[in-house]
Amino acid sequence: MLISITTHQLKLKDLHPMIMSTLRRSFNLIAALCTLLFLFNQSAFAEQKESFGDYEIHYSAFVSTFLTPEVAKQYDIVRSRAVGVINISVLKKSEAGIFEPVAAQVEGVMTNDIQQKKHLGFRRVKEGKAIYFIAEVQFMEGEVLAFNIAATPEGEQQPLKMRFSQTFYNEK
Repeated sequence: MLISITTHQLKLKDLHPMIMSTLRRSFNLIAALCTLLFLFNQSAFAEQKESFGDYEIHYSAFVSTFLTPEVAKQYDIVRSRAVGVINISVLKKSEAGIFEPVAAQVEGVMTNDIQQKKHLGFRRVKEGKAIYFIAEVQFMEGEVLAFNIAATPEGEQQPLKMRFSQTFYNEK
């Protein structure tokens, strides 16, 4: 019996390096996965835009509670877990090759999961040189909303048309 305990203890001792090696590999794998998730999340917040020759339309859609109460109040935006904000800006390439904000007429239609449509009422917000067009939409948890946007830059006849979709989740 003494021999079997010693043999058992030797087996555990031999397993220790194997366990540590497995734990190190697991830790490295978890660290790699965390890094990938971090990079993926960063790309989720990457610039969203459509290019149209000398013009670009930049857009974002987010839950209004992402705004601080002060910012929401300043721009008369309702902060709610069921209200999304659509933000559009129109940029034109200058002679120096830099894209700069321009005035535009922005219109849009939102379509929900069951193909109900709602006209978006965009408001123009000017902040320094920046020009934004903001609309608010109501949504349900996990709802995918499709947006058809038409932006006509000042001095142009033809609208720049684009489509994007966004899944909205309530902030918990």
